[in-house]
Amino acid sequence: MTLYLCLPLLVVLLPPALCHYNCSSEYERTPDNADLTVDCGIGVITLEINLCTAQWAGFNTTDLALNGAHNKTECKGSIDTSVDPPVIRYHLPVNNSLDNPCRQSLQIVDETPDPTGPFSSFLSIQSVIITGYIDTPRSDQGLISYSTDLYYHFSCRYPLEYLINNTQIVASSVSVATKDNNGTFINALNMAVYNDSNYMHPLAVPSAGLELKTNVYVEVKAVNLTGNFNILLDHCFSTPTPYNMSHSEQHVFFTGCSVDQGTSVTSNGLSMVSRYNFLAFRFVQHRDQAKSSLYLHCLVRLCEPNKCLQLLSVSQHTHTISFQFPHQINNEVTHYFLTLKCRLESCTYSKYMTSI
Repeated sequence: MTLYLCLPLLVVLLPPALCHYNCSSEYERTPDNADLTVDCGIGVITLEINLCTAQWAGFNTTDLALNGAHNKTECKGSIDTSVDPPVIRYHLPVNNSLDNPCRQSLQIVDETPDPTGPFSSFLSIQSVIITGYIDTPRSDQGLISYSTDLYYHFSCRYPLEYLINNTQIVASSVSVATKDNNGTFINALNMAVYNDSNYMHPLAVPSAGLELKTNVYVEVKAVNLTGNFNILLDHCFSTPTPYNMSHSEQHVFFTGCSVDQGTSVTSNGLSMVSRYNFLAFRFVQHRDQAKSSLYLHCLVRLCEPNKCLQLLSVSQHTHTISFQFPHQINNEVTHYFLTLKCRLESCTYSKYMTSI
């Protein structure tokens, strides 16, 4: 008699829960990798799990947690029923500091550059790879179990090589079934020009234009970038028109330790800010114009402080290091572009992203 009363109770309780979250019958299945979406952000990785499939499989949403931290409320997800299907959302900071309660695996790895890409002259390039998982508590009792476990593995890869250019921001991405994703630090990069050596006053150009040989101060920095990285400028130059793949005319400010006589590199590879300055000039092709336009470009890498120092040491001691800027851009390499156009009466800065 007791068994007869309990069975209908189970049948009555489960469907209302699914209905409460507005779950379609198409999600009445066992959870799989397709139920996890990963957004590799600059400061935070956002993870979303299909609430309907997890619930249909009989899991309590409060049982799921980041990286096995089931006893920490900040590592539990929050339910969002405003989307279809409803999801359990998690936020994981992109750092490995002690104040991160849901700490994950963060590795800096060396990779071989594409021989046809813009970093082909580098011996190696680096990426940050962050891995983690969301799972249910594991039972420590006995040798076998008749209950299912949920385990979602994810990773985010952040390239540390950047092409700061006046044209566009291009980021190639790779989708992998196991939820390995590419992220970008593009929104953390900023390039600006200043009037003074203290980098306090943005460049103010009179209506008649800057006088030739006026000092122009350029700063490239990372803003709100988590992680312990420095900015290293490998190669900076200027062109008279917006850069394109067939562009051949350029004025090189510096490449490695080879610096133009009108340029001074004051800080590079030592922090999240790199700076140089140059004397204002004009391109000869603008001889028939009242003002000359300058487009600034830099090939930049983010690196660990020790790695930056190592690269600087190699550059300073060999004096033969060379980075050739490509005339063709391979679409398998991740590129980041910032816009900085300086016509000698004004400067504008913008950035945007597209995919090739």
